[in-house]
Amino acid sequence: MQQPLDFDPHYYFGIVAENLLKNLGPKALEYADEALKKMRALGDDEGFDMWVGISEHLNAQARQASIPMQAVVH
Repeated sequence: MQQPLDFDPHYYFGIVAENLLKNLGPKALEYADEALKKMRALGDDEGFDMWVGISEHLNAQARQASIPMQAVVH
């Protein structure tokens, strides 16, 4: 029997976040917040955790996009 491979969902959360930002722009952050609220209301812990990961990537990518190229972040 083949051994299961390690799976890092954070890699995929980054891809999802990138696509959401590309397709929805700044609205992606609002939709992610709504998804978090919905997962919490439904009691869907797995879905909530998934959207937390996506939201973290969305926020990081949005911050990077808003920093001018010549800026130095300390």
